[in-house]
Amino acid sequence: MSAITFCTLCENKGVSGIFRCEGCSQTFCLQHTNEHRQYLTHQLKEIMLENEAIFKCFTDNKQSSLLFDQINQWEKDSIVKVQQTAQNARLQIQQFSQVQKEQTKEKFSQINKQLEEARQTQKYLEKDLYRWKILLEQLQYDLCMLSPSIILHQDHSQGLINNIFILKKDQQSILNEKLISSSTEIYFDDNHHVAMHCGPCRAPAHVIGTQEYSSGQHQIRLFISKSTDEFILSFNIMSKLMPMSTISSDSQYLTYGWQSNDCVNPFHCSLASDKHFQDLRGKTKFHIKLFMDCDQQKISYFNEKTKQTREINVDIQKCPLPWKLLLYLYDIGDSVRLLSSCQLS
Repeated sequence: MSAITFCTLCENKGVSGIFRCEGCSQTFCLQHTNEHRQYLTHQLKEIMLENEAIFKCFTDNKQSSLLFDQINQWEKDSIVKVQQTAQNARLQIQQFSQVQKEQTKEKFSQINKQLEEARQTQKYLEKDLYRWKILLEQLQYDLCMLSPSIILHQDHSQGLINNIFILKKDQQSILNEKLISSSTEIYFDDNHHVAMHCGPCRAPAHVIGTQEYSSGQHQIRLFISKSTDEFILSFNIMSKLMPMSTISSDSQYLTYGWQSNDCVNPFHCSLASDKHFQDLRGKTKFHIKLFMDCDQQKISYFNEKTKQTREINVDIQKCPLPWKLLLYLYDIGDSVRLLSSCQLS
């Protein structure tokens, strides 16, 4: 005879169960069997209602709409921040521009005085005309570009949008480098930061920097202006051990750099890809960042207008440290201006 199983829910524990639910493994009497089934039916209806509500959210795309709202708000906030940053930078530039205009006005007044004096006395030669022409070109550069000591800096460490701000450095602190030359064709201005080929005729003229570079990484910014694109101009490095008298002749030492026709100095450092490379050729105005890496024994340049970069490995046996800046001018009216110089590391 089998054992009697009682109803799980009955208060009177003596009521026998007639139905055992396979889902919850409980036994119920007739009354509680019906109630248990009704409870399960109610639970099913609630799940179906929840399913309908979720499906409605899915079809209404409310989740995507919320994300779009967040993106739109981020966009608005970002635009406001960018506009405010840009406006602050404009105000700074306006202030610096006013100071620059006053300084340029003073230089212009000095040139104007020299021109008027030359007109009245008739004491001027071709070299004076070339010098005044180049100085006026430098003044025009200042009016268009502002001072070379004013830099628009982008903070690339930021996220999606780089922050910008204006940097203004003391001119003397960023121009330790100066230019000198033994060539009679070369004249200087702006405390030996501008070198000008003033003739009286076309002739090779070498200009060197006074600073020596023996270790670390260094950067020199140059504004190079050629009278025409017909003749070659070059920017290079040379060894301090190399005598100036041997630059244009055979020497145990070599100079390393680039010519305005895109050729490399020395020629044997040219790569196969350099044959068709074009960056400086045909141009008369260059904004160049020249990098000297004494530790890795290489030099490179960055053309600020074309964004092109080139690099040369330096044979330390042929160009021993310390290095010096070397510029080659040939045509009357060619000039080089030092914009800044600094040690990077």
